[in-house]
Amino acid sequence: MVNENRSIQSVERAMKVLEALAGAGGEMRLIDLAHKLALHKSTLHGLLNTLAALGYVTRTDHGYALGLRLHKLVLPLANADQQLRTHFAPSLLALAGLTRETCYLAVPGGTRNFLCIDAINGDGTPATHPGIRRWKLTTSALGQIFLAHDCSLVRALRRSAQISPELERKLQEIAGQGYALDLEESEANLNCLAFPLRKDGRVVAAMAAAGPVERMSLSTMQDFAMRAMQWNL
Repeated sequence: MVNENRSIQSVERAMKVLEALAGAGGEMRLIDLAHKLALHKSTLHGLLNTLAALGYVTRTDHGYALGLRLHKLVLPLANADQQLRTHFAPSLLALAGLTRETCYLAVPGGTRNFLCIDAINGDGTPATHPGIRRWKLTTSALGQIFLAHDCSLVRALRRSAQISPELERKLQEIAGQGYALDLEESEANLNCLAFPLRKDGRVVAAMAAAGPVERMSLSTMQDFAMRAMQWNL
Protein backbone atom coordinates (compact mmCIF):
# COMPACT_ATOMS: atom_id res chain seq x y z
CA MET A 1 0.00 0.00 0.00
CA VAL A 2 1.21 3.51 -0.79
CA ASN A 3 2.35 5.41 2.28
CA GLU A 4 2.63 9.18 1.77
CA ASN A 5 4.60 9.49 4.99
CA ARG A 6 7.46 7.46 3.49
CA SER A 7 7.91 9.44 0.27
CA ILE A 8 11.49 10.30 -0.75
CA GLN A 9 11.84 14.02 -1.43
CA SER A 10 14.59 13.74 -4.05
CA VAL A 11 12.57 11.27 -6.12
CA GLU A 12 9.51 13.50 -5.90
CA ARG A 13 11.51 16.54 -6.98
CA ALA A 14 13.07 14.67 -9.91
CA MET A 15 9.63 13.64 -11.17
CA LYS A 16 8.39 17.22 -10.83
CA VAL A 17 11.33 18.34 -12.98
CA LEU A 18 10.27 15.93 -15.73
CA GLU A 19 6.63 17.00 -15.44
CA ALA A 20 7.56 20.68 -15.62
CA LEU A 21 9.65 20.12 -18.75
CA ALA A 22 6.83 18.14 -20.34
CA GLY A 23 4.29 20.83 -19.45
CA ALA A 24 6.47 23.48 -21.08
CA GLY A 25 6.66 21.59 -24.36
CA GLY A 26 9.78 19.61 -23.52
CA GLU A 27 12.33 22.34 -22.83
CA MET A 28 12.89 25.14 -20.29
CA ARG A 29 15.53 27.60 -19.20
CA LEU A 30 17.15 26.82 -15.87
CA ILE A 31 15.94 30.07 -14.29
CA ASP A 32 12.34 29.38 -15.37
CA LEU A 33 12.50 25.82 -14.13
CA ALA A 34 13.86 26.93 -10.76
CA HIS A 35 11.12 29.54 -10.43
CA LYS A 36 8.34 27.13 -11.37
CA LEU A 37 9.48 24.45 -8.94
CA ALA A 38 10.55 26.90 -6.21
CA LEU A 39 13.92 25.16 -5.93
CA HIS A 40 17.35 26.62 -5.24
CA LYS A 41 19.56 26.50 -8.33
CA SER A 42 22.14 24.29 -6.62
CA THR A 43 19.47 21.73 -5.73
CA LEU A 44 18.03 21.88 -9.23
CA HIS A 45 21.50 21.50 -10.78
CA GLY A 46 22.01 18.30 -8.81
CA LEU A 47 18.68 16.87 -9.96
CA LEU A 48 19.28 17.82 -13.59
CA ASN A 49 22.81 16.43 -13.54
CA THR A 50 21.54 13.07 -12.26
CA LEU A 51 18.69 12.95 -14.78
CA ALA A 52 21.06 13.94 -17.59
CA ALA A 53 23.54 11.21 -16.62
CA LEU A 54 20.71 8.68 -16.90
CA GLY A 55 19.54 10.07 -20.23
CA TYR A 56 16.17 11.36 -19.03
CA VAL A 57 17.20 15.00 -19.50
CA THR A 58 19.55 16.63 -21.98
CA ARG A 59 21.39 19.97 -21.96
CA THR A 60 20.50 22.38 -24.79
CA ASP A 61 21.72 25.79 -25.92
CA HIS A 62 18.80 27.41 -24.09
CA GLY A 63 18.41 25.23 -21.01
CA TYR A 64 17.28 21.67 -20.45
CA ALA A 65 15.03 19.33 -22.42
CA LEU A 66 13.49 15.91 -21.98
CA GLY A 67 15.87 13.11 -22.96
CA LEU A 68 15.13 10.50 -25.57
CA ARG A 69 15.51 7.70 -23.04
CA LEU A 70 12.03 8.60 -21.80
CA HIS A 71 10.64 7.41 -25.12
CA LYS A 72 11.57 3.85 -24.25
CA LEU A 73 9.78 4.13 -20.91
CA VAL A 74 6.50 5.53 -22.24
CA LEU A 75 6.27 3.39 -25.37
CA PRO A 76 4.56 0.45 -23.60
CA LEU A 77 2.01 2.88 -22.14
CA ALA A 78 1.05 4.43 -25.47
CA ASN A 79 -0.99 1.43 -26.57
CA ALA A 80 -2.76 1.14 -23.22
CA ASP A 81 -3.58 4.85 -23.32
CA GLN A 82 -5.01 4.59 -26.83
CA GLN A 83 -7.00 1.48 -25.95
CA LEU A 84 -8.71 3.29 -23.09
CA ARG A 85 -9.51 6.32 -25.26
CA THR A 86 -10.95 4.10 -27.97
CA HIS A 87 -12.89 1.90 -25.55
CA PHE A 88 -14.55 4.81 -23.74
CA ALA A 89 -14.95 7.17 -26.73
CA PRO A 90 -18.67 6.32 -27.15
CA SER A 91 -19.37 7.06 -23.47
CA LEU A 92 -17.49 10.37 -23.62
CA LEU A 93 -19.36 11.39 -26.78
CA ALA A 94 -22.67 10.44 -25.22
CA LEU A 95 -21.95 12.57 -22.13
CA ALA A 96 -20.97 15.54 -24.31
CA GLY A 97 -24.16 15.11 -26.33
CA LEU A 98 -26.23 15.00 -23.16
CA THR A 99 -24.66 17.95 -21.33
CA ARG A 100 -23.33 20.05 -24.25
CA GLU A 101 -20.36 20.84 -22.00
CA THR A 102 -16.65 20.02 -22.20
CA CYS A 103 -16.12 16.42 -21.13
CA TYR A 104 -12.96 14.72 -19.86
CA LEU A 105 -11.64 11.17 -19.68
CA ALA A 106 -9.27 10.57 -16.77
CA VAL A 107 -7.28 7.74 -15.24
CA PRO A 108 -5.76 7.35 -11.75
CA GLY A 109 -2.44 9.11 -11.17
CA GLY A 110 -1.24 8.28 -7.68
CA THR A 111 -2.35 9.61 -4.31
CA ARG A 112 -2.45 13.29 -5.27
CA ASN A 113 -3.61 13.76 -8.82
CA PHE A 114 -5.31 12.15 -11.74
CA LEU A 115 -4.32 12.16 -15.39
CA CYS A 116 -6.61 13.46 -18.11
CA ILE A 117 -6.04 11.46 -21.32
CA ASP A 118 -8.81 12.84 -23.54
CA ALA A 119 -11.27 15.72 -23.76
CA ILE A 120 -14.01 16.79 -26.15
CA ASN A 121 -16.12 19.90 -26.48
CA GLY A 122 -19.87 19.89 -26.09
CA ASP A 123 -20.28 19.52 -29.84
CA GLY A 124 -18.10 16.40 -29.89
CA THR A 125 -15.02 18.04 -31.40
CA PRO A 126 -11.62 17.44 -29.79
CA ALA A 127 -10.69 19.77 -26.95
CA THR A 128 -7.30 20.51 -25.48
CA HIS A 129 -7.06 18.40 -22.36
CA PRO A 130 -5.15 19.65 -19.32
CA GLY A 131 -2.94 16.61 -18.72
CA ILE A 132 -2.09 16.01 -15.08
CA ARG A 133 -4.56 17.93 -12.98
CA ARG A 134 -3.36 19.64 -9.84
CA TRP A 135 -6.83 19.50 -8.35
CA LYS A 136 -6.87 17.46 -5.18
CA LEU A 137 -8.35 14.00 -5.34
CA THR A 138 -10.36 14.81 -2.24
CA THR A 139 -12.19 17.86 -3.65
CA SER A 140 -12.65 17.15 -7.37
CA ALA A 141 -15.50 15.02 -8.70
CA LEU A 142 -13.12 12.94 -10.81
CA GLY A 143 -10.80 12.43 -7.86
CA GLN A 144 -13.62 11.38 -5.58
CA ILE A 145 -14.76 8.81 -8.16
CA PHE A 146 -11.35 7.14 -7.94
CA LEU A 147 -11.36 7.34 -4.14
CA ALA A 148 -14.87 5.89 -3.89
CA HIS A 149 -13.78 2.80 -5.81
CA ASP A 150 -10.25 2.24 -4.46
CA CYS A 151 -10.01 1.26 -0.80
CA SER A 152 -6.20 1.15 -0.84
CA LEU A 153 -6.07 4.73 -2.13
CA VAL A 154 -8.39 5.87 0.64
CA ARG A 155 -6.28 4.07 3.26
CA ALA A 156 -3.15 5.81 1.96
CA LEU A 157 -4.75 9.25 2.26
CA ARG A 158 -6.33 8.38 5.59
CA ARG A 159 -2.87 7.66 7.01
CA SER A 160 -1.78 11.16 6.01
CA ALA A 161 -4.93 12.68 7.56
CA GLN A 162 -6.45 13.75 4.25
CA ILE A 163 -9.75 11.90 4.65
CA SER A 164 -12.25 13.59 6.95
CA PRO A 165 -15.31 11.84 8.42
CA GLU A 166 -17.48 14.00 6.14
CA LEU A 167 -15.52 12.88 3.09
CA GLU A 168 -15.76 9.24 4.21
CA ARG A 169 -19.55 9.58 4.20
CA LYS A 170 -19.52 11.31 0.83
CA LEU A 171 -17.38 8.58 -0.75
CA GLN A 172 -19.81 5.94 0.48
CA GLU A 173 -22.65 7.95 -1.06
CA ILE A 174 -20.78 8.24 -4.37
CA ALA A 175 -20.11 4.51 -4.48
CA GLY A 176 -23.79 3.84 -3.88
CA GLN A 177 -25.33 6.36 -6.25
CA GLY A 178 -22.81 5.89 -9.08
CA TYR A 179 -21.72 9.50 -9.67
CA ALA A 180 -19.93 12.42 -7.99
CA LEU A 181 -20.65 16.14 -7.91
CA ASP A 182 -18.23 19.03 -7.51
CA LEU A 183 -20.00 22.25 -6.59
CA GLU A 184 -17.24 24.85 -7.01
CA GLU A 185 -14.97 22.84 -4.69
CA SER A 186 -12.10 22.74 -7.19
CA GLU A 187 -12.60 26.02 -9.00
CA ALA A 188 -14.85 29.03 -8.53
CA ASN A 189 -17.88 29.21 -10.86
CA LEU A 190 -17.21 25.69 -12.14
CA ASN A 191 -19.40 22.69 -11.40
CA CYS A 192 -18.61 19.15 -12.42
CA LEU A 193 -20.42 15.82 -12.75
CA ALA A 194 -18.32 12.62 -12.89
CA PHE A 195 -18.94 8.91 -13.43
CA PRO A 196 -16.83 5.76 -12.96
CA LEU A 197 -15.95 3.76 -16.08
CA ARG A 198 -15.46 0.02 -15.81
CA LYS A 199 -13.61 -2.54 -17.84
CA ASP A 200 -13.90 -6.22 -16.95
CA GLY A 201 -15.88 -5.20 -13.88
CA ARG A 202 -13.17 -2.91 -12.49
CA VAL A 203 -13.12 0.91 -12.40
CA VAL A 204 -10.18 1.84 -14.62
CA ALA A 205 -11.15 5.38 -15.61
CA ALA A 206 -13.67 8.14 -15.01
CA MET A 207 -15.38 10.72 -17.17
CA ALA A 208 -16.75 14.11 -16.28
CA ALA A 209 -18.66 17.05 -17.70
CA ALA A 210 -17.68 20.48 -16.40
CA GLY A 211 -19.28 23.85 -16.98
CA PRO A 212 -20.16 27.19 -15.42
CA VAL A 213 -22.55 27.26 -12.48
CA GLU A 214 -25.29 29.02 -14.46
CA ARG A 215 -25.46 26.11 -16.90
CA MET A 216 -24.46 23.22 -14.63
CA SER A 217 -26.66 23.83 -11.60
CA LEU A 218 -27.19 21.15 -8.96
CA SER A 219 -30.64 20.24 -10.29
CA THR A 220 -29.37 20.15 -13.87
CA MET A 221 -26.48 17.85 -12.97
CA GLN A 222 -28.76 15.56 -10.99
CA ASP A 223 -31.05 15.30 -14.01
CA PHE A 224 -28.06 14.53 -16.27
CA ALA A 225 -26.89 11.91 -13.77
CA MET A 226 -30.23 10.10 -13.71
CA ARG A 227 -30.32 9.99 -17.49
CA ALA A 228 -26.71 8.89 -17.85
CA MET A 229 -27.12 6.13 -15.26
CA GLN A 230 -29.45 4.40 -17.70
CA TRP A 231 -26.44 3.77 -19.96
CA ASN A 232 -25.14 1.07 -17.57
CA LEU A 233 -21.71 2.67 -17.22
